[in-house]
Formats: sequence, structure tokens, C-alpha cells
Amino acid sequence: MQFNLLIRIIKKTFIIILITFFLTLSIDYFFGKFILNKLEPFLLKTEFYQRFLAVKHPIYHHDLRASVDYKYANTFRGTYRHCTNNYGFKDKCGSKGKKNYDLAFIGDSFVESAIEHEKTIPGIFESKSKLSIVNLGVITYSPKIYLSKINYLLENGFKFKHVIIFIDISDFWDDSNWYSIDNNFVVKDKDYKEKNLELRDTLREKFPLTNFYFFLIKRIDFLKTKGTEENTFPIFLDKVEMKAKWTYNKEEKIKDYDLTQSEGVAEMKATMEKLYIILKKNKIKMSIAVYPWPQQLLKDKKDSLHVKMWRDFCIGRCSNFINMFPVFFDEMEKTSFLDVYKKYYYWNDVHFNQKGNELIANYLIKNFSY
Repeated sequence: MQFNLLIRIIKKTFIIILITFFLTLSIDYFFGKFILNKLEPFLLKTEFYQRFLAVKHPIYHHDLRASVDYKYANTFRGTYRHCTNNYGFKDKCGSKGKKNYDLAFIGDSFVESAIEHEKTIPGIFESKSKLSIVNLGVITYSPKIYLSKINYLLENGFKFKHVIIFIDISDFWDDSNWYSIDNNFVVKDKDYKEKNLELRDTLREKFPLTNFYFFLIKRIDFLKTKGTEENTFPIFLDKVEMKAKWTYNKEEKIKDYDLTQSEGVAEMKATMEKLYIILKKNKIKMSIAVYPWPQQLLKDKKDSLHVKMWRDFCIGRCSNFINMFPVFFDEMEKTSFLDVYKKYYYWNDVHFNQKGNELIANYLIKNFSY
């Protein structure tokens, strides 16, 4: 008798949970976007608005959300005020974008930079030059997206006199393992169909509240563990170490890399060649800048493979080849790795701090030929 009662209770409970689940999904499907839009003014005052800073782009994969003024964006230490103009370019807060610029900066998170626009490399350069500047950099960009985004912008009425491309150490990994590009310069996640990523994107699009719930769970977990480790030597994530090692690794095929070193280098150069042709066709000058990660300072050399490949590529193509490796290596030889690392990088990370951004921006101002 008691057993039958327990079974009935379990069945009823299961039915209630099932109905609640499908009712929640139905509300999400029909009203999810509306609810999130209504919550936006509240979320803008919390760390959870971070979820809305990046948007999917149908051509060049992803971009920054336009017209954002967010005071609680996460940096490597604390928060900063993240602002974009009406075109989704990182900019001074309250700025309105335009379609005609003297100089466009493009790169990944090192160019976007998790600090206010005025403190970034493009922002500092802008304040000390008479040129009109635009920052096209966004986290996890790489050559395939540089090509796709610049081509898209040119086709949509944007004009630049000069483009400077900050090619990051991680670009090899991102281009090799993350992105694919078709003949129309549309960038997607690599093996998009094979990985059934279309279903993932559809679920994110159709069930935005559920997608946001999952983000909240991850975000709360992150905030609980966030903090500076007490260590005397920087500790880097395994994935960060893996992205860095292609420049000093002696093996042709590196574990977990989709392409061999030769294949990856050749693919990146081919992609950049297409970008160079587009820029030349539009009478736009091209320059390339390279800079070291901490791993290059520790395990690589001043004349790194990264330096050699882009210096060689620049011959006959670039107005400037900006090589920051000697600047860091020379200072390290006079002091130490730790002195240089603490001075220019965030602790336990590979990104430049404020002084690192200033060092590169000031070097550009002195050595860049417009």
C-alpha cells in the first residue's frame, strides 16, 4: 500500500516537473527576447551584462555589440567602463562612429584590450596624433576574421587610408583550430556542420533565457573563484601555454593542433595575401605589428619564427613592419624576465597591462610611418 502511494507521488512529481519544464521553454521561445530586453536596464548595473557585450555576426563570425556604455566590464584586475559607438567599434564613451578613417587598428584581445578606450594602444595613439583612428579589434580575432571583417566594411562604405594589423601569437591556433572561411569570406566555426553547431546556435537564438541561465551559472562560479593567486612566478592556463608554443616548438606536428607548423604558417600567409590584395585594390596601405607573449620571452628568441614569417611577408607589401620583440628582449637582458613581466603584463596572464599598452603605443608614435 505504501509502495503504491510512493509510486503515485513520484509519477505526479515527474509530471509536474515535465509540465513546468515545457512551460518554461514555451515562455522562453515566445517571450524570451522580450523579457531580456525589459531586464536590460537592470542587468546593465550588474556584472551579468557581460553576456551581452559580444554578438554573432553573419559574415565575420562575431563582433562587439553597438552603442554600449557599461561600467562593470571585467578586466584582469577589477572592472572598467566598456563603450562602443553605433557601429560596434570600441570607442570613447558617448562617441558616434563614422565611415571614414585615416588609420584602422585590427587585432584580437590585445588591440580591443580590457581597459577604457583612451588607455588602449589605438586610444593612446589617437590622443598623440592628428589622425582619425578606429579600433576594429575584438577578442579571439585572427587572420581569417581580419580578412572577412575588413572586406565586409569596405563593401559597406567604410574607408581607410591605412590599416595596421596586430598579429597575435594565438592567431596560429585560432585560424588552425577554430575558424573556417569560404570563397565569399564568410567565417564560421571550423567543422560547423560536423559538430552540429547549427543546432547549438538555433537553441541559443530560440531560447535566449535558457541560454542566459547557463551563462549565469558559469558566471557565478567564476566570480566565486576569481582572485589573484599568491605565487612568486606567473601561472598560466594549459590552453594558454599550448597556444604559445608553436613559435619555439621543435616538432612539425604539435599535439592538439589541427595543422602542422608548415601548414598553419602557409595558411595564415595565404589569408593575409588575400587581405593585402583587397587593400591594394582599394589603395589602402597595410602595416603589420608583432609582439611577444611572456612565453616567447621565456622560451623563444628575439628573432622568433613569428617575427621572421611576418617580416618576410611584409617585404614588398607593408608600409611598416613594427617588431616589438627587440624592445622587450633588450629590456629583459638588462633586468630579468620577472621584472619585464611584472612591469608590462597582468600577473598570471599574457595580456599587456596599462604600461604595456603605453609602451607599444609610444613606440608606434615614434616609429610608425603613415
